[in-house]
Amino acid sequence: MPITRTLIITFATIYQLFATTTPGGAEDPATNGRWDGMYVEYGHTWWSPGYNGYSVSQLPTLPRVTTETGWTTRGNNSISENQQARLFSNLYLAAFKRGWSYTFIYMLRDDPGQGYWGLFNTDYTAKRSAICLHNLTTILADKTAAPPASLDYSIPGEPATVHDLLLRKSNGAFELAVWGELASGSNDVTVNLGATFANVHVYDPTVGTSALQTLRNTASIRLTVSDHPLIVEISATGDIRETGH
Repeated sequence: MPITRTLIITFATIYQLFATTTPGGAEDPATNGRWDGMYVEYGHTWWSPGYNGYSVSQLPTLPRVTTETGWTTRGNNSISENQQARLFSNLYLAAFKRGWSYTFIYMLRDDPGQGYWGLFNTDYTAKRSAICLHNLTTILADKTAAPPASLDYSIPGEPATVHDLLLRKSNGAFELAVWGELASGSNDVTVNLGATFANVHVYDPTVGTSALQTLRNTASIRLTVSDHPLIVEISATGDIRETGH
């Protein structure tokens, strides 16, 4: 009697520490990298000789949860609190865009025994990462589901280190997140909105929750993208005049 194998999974659970890659790279479910990702846990496991599980084409379709990820701000291979804050902001956007259902940061609070990985200091005061993530979720917050809609935007010549994600609020406003993964330097990009909008606001979660820039009656916006997200809010209010293309 032939032996058959059935692969059944509810959630793929992954422990991801990505010191050798970027958040966008670590969140790619089909990438074979030297970190605990989907490929090495559920694709071809145990390195050599290894065992075959799900194929590269199957991996992106699996429901998945990141149960532990982060980067310490003290000790070996540590980064600064400001770097951690920008990294975590990118991480959550990259994970959502890549289809991860949940992402858990290790850990909530720094602990002298376990390390300084937290969003908060040992005395529960907020580190920069907690503040920036709070700003990001405040800017994007909504209470009800948004009606279906599309925005014919484009970013011509978008560099490999720049990523984008379009969201929409229940009031009709579009929230376009554009983030970069450069360790140093920046990229200037132009976002073409596909139409002329009466009000466009730009937010930077590393600065606060108020708009840093407002444009009126514009069909495009120029952004300088470095190592963290910018949120472009395209308001649904006011006159919207379609462009000719």
